[in-house]
Amino acid sequence: MRSYSHVSEEERDQIDAWRAAGRSIGAIAKALGRPKCTISRELARNSLASGRYSALHAAGAYMERRRREAALEKDKVLRDFVRDRLAEGWSPEQISGWLRKGSERRLGVVACETIYAFIYRAAQKAEALWRYLARRHKRRKPAKARPLRDTIADRASVHDRPHNIETRTEAGH
Repeated sequence: MRSYSHVSEEERDQIDAWRAAGRSIGAIAKALGRPKCTISRELARNSLASGRYSALHAAGAYMERRRREAALEKDKVLRDFVRDRLAEGWSPEQISGWLRKGSERRLGVVACETIYAFIYRAAQKAEALWRYLARRHKRRKPAKARPLRDTIADRASVHDRPHNIETRTEAGH
């Protein structure tokens, strides 16, 4: 199963032309090789007030969403709290858990991924908040390059076990 990826400029142009021609969401999705929900989401998020879809308007709306300030950039008190805790040696997971628990009544809740995104955001590079992290990497590895947490080293499948185990004649089987 393919994960969601943003609609490209060329795909927006094709969606615009096909919607104007009266094609259905399913037909457009099939022609682009995308799930119907992706096309539906694109039309719902980026249509004009009149209900008509415009590729130019959709591109502008997408860019506006991308430039929107992050939660930690909007709230100075929350941002300072996160910076202070990072300087004290807390991990983003610990900060997020503390806030989720409701220990700080005046502050909102943020996910640890939000904190990581804030640390590695281009605007924060001058502060070098990454140096407070346990591994102190200047750049974060892409999500696909990170190992899964629940992997077991040298894992053996149940199907690869010896056949004499089925008889259960030895102790421990």
